[in-house]
Amino acid sequence: MSSTRGSTKRSASHKKNSITQKGDYYNLQEIYQRVNERYFEGKLALSIAWVGNKQAKPRTRIMFGSYNQRTQHIKIHRRLDASHVPMHFIEFVIYHEMLHHVLPPILTRRRRRIHHPVFIQREREFHAYDLAMSFREEVKRNWFNKD
Repeated sequence: MSSTRGSTKRSASHKKNSITQKGDYYNLQEIYQRVNERYFEGKLALSIAWVGNKQAKPRTRIMFGSYNQRTQHIKIHRRLDASHVPMHFIEFVIYHEMLHHVLPPILTRRRRRIHHPVFIQREREFHAYDLAMSFREEVKRNWFNKD
């Protein structure tokens, strides 16, 4: 009985994800496809969706995106679905999360390195890396509560 309930939940979750690819300003699936073609020869087959509350103002930080290796699913925060967020930044966040798929963490004796040197080098190969980093700094200065 619990397996039936679990599969129903998974099905509902999948349906929700397909609905949340289109935002008010950006269609994640279209951007994902472009990034996949440009940087990964169209070989990746990951799912992607908007998540989070677009209206909530974070206090100290925001996680722009995340990647789940087990489910091969990318989540992008809804706060990025806005007219003032440049396309190159959305592309960069998606590219960054896709890199997590092709360059998994490296385990050393001391720790698990998620953003290891090879990852960082590949990340810098993004066509608008400097622009994306500039926008990220702008976000840090302007998006958070100053309380």
